[in-house]
Amino acid sequence: MTVDVVITAGDGRAAKKVFLKNKALLEVDGKPIVRHIVEALLACEGIGKIVVVGPKARFEEVIGDMPVELLEQKRNLTENAWEGFLQTIPEYRRTGRLTEEIARANQDKYVLGIPGDIPLITGRELQEFIAGSDMQRFDYCAGITSEKILEQFEPRKGKPGIKMATFHARDGNFRQNNLHLLKPFKIQERIDLVLKVYEYRYQKELVNIVRSALEIIRLEPGYTGRTLWLYLLLQISTALSSIGLEPLARITRYPITKTELERLMSGLLHLKVKLVETTLGGAALDVDNEKDFLILSLRYKDWMRMIDHHLA
Repeated sequence: MTVDVVITAGDGRAAKKVFLKNKALLEVDGKPIVRHIVEALLACEGIGKIVVVGPKARFEEVIGDMPVELLEQKRNLTENAWEGFLQTIPEYRRTGRLTEEIARANQDKYVLGIPGDIPLITGRELQEFIAGSDMQRFDYCAGITSEKILEQFEPRKGKPGIKMATFHARDGNFRQNNLHLLKPFKIQERIDLVLKVYEYRYQKELVNIVRSALEIIRLEPGYTGRTLWLYLLLQISTALSSIGLEPLARITRYPITKTELERLMSGLLHLKVKLVETTLGGAALDVDNEKDFLILSLRYKDWMRMIDHHLA
């Protein structure tokens, strides 16, 4: 069975730009990032229709020669993701109307959702993520990568690198890696919560920590106590670890496991959720800011060789 893909690469007012440009159009190793992503998808077995949502005219210039469908961006990330998904349904494409019959027939249809700013993604990592997901049993599978894997991208031996924020659990430290397999019709009522928390995922910024907590309280008040308790433990553990108090950090994060996080997410979203670990790390390096983009551009070839070495 093939998996359809939606790449959300809009540049609306809420989108984070780098050097005042849409991140997907920034060039790395002589090619726009979005082209790197499409090439990785084409190198992955089992990929079906690829829909790219963003500034259509500009994307036609850089990937118009590739087998993708370009869709003009909407007002925000939620609308881009939803319309991109609908374009993967043949009945909707023919009529342009979403009927109850179409929705019922596609309740279990899932898509791979990825952003337009991960130039280090490879077909092998995509295959690893898809193979590790189980969409027969789950409604939403989110990719994570361990801190140990991501250490290879950090500064070392006089070479620049990128230190990425992670969440700390008893099982280890992990980062959400931008890969999502989900059933949009199942998640429809909670898509705002998923996308808002994803939007505020840069947890080094205090304002985003607060925003994430407030969105959870607003959209799912029944889970406020449990959610905030685990969320507080995550933040305290990260803070203790950052100042060198690792023994205390281990005690603080002991109640937090991947299984407990899956249970919490399933309750919040009213879905069956699974966290899927990948081992290459490229998908976790999104272009967050100008500094990271310059470092990634400088180290791109070295890091791709390193990833290829792990694939060998």
